[in-house]
Amino acid sequence: MSDALRTMVEDILRPLLQADGGDVELVEADDDRVVLRTSGEAAFGAGSHYVRVSVIEPAIRKVVGADAEVVFEKAVPRAPRRSGG
Repeated sequence: MSDALRTMVEDILRPLLQADGGDVELVEADDDRVVLRTSGEAAFGAGSHYVRVSVIEPAIRKVVGADAEVVFEKAVPRAPRRSGG
């Protein structure tokens, strides 16, 4: 896994998505495939498809190459806590 890829995810994409209630995590990467896990608004929000296709994928491909496959896993959302009574 390249330092440039890790830097792109940790220092650029994560803070950007976290500012809007989402998150992204680098799960694994090799020469032609990158697996990311998204959560929060980045995974389940109304604009999540746009964020993946127009923000995350181009940023990742800029680092690893245009032909790389970018795969997204969605983190399981947490169930809302119910207050006991």
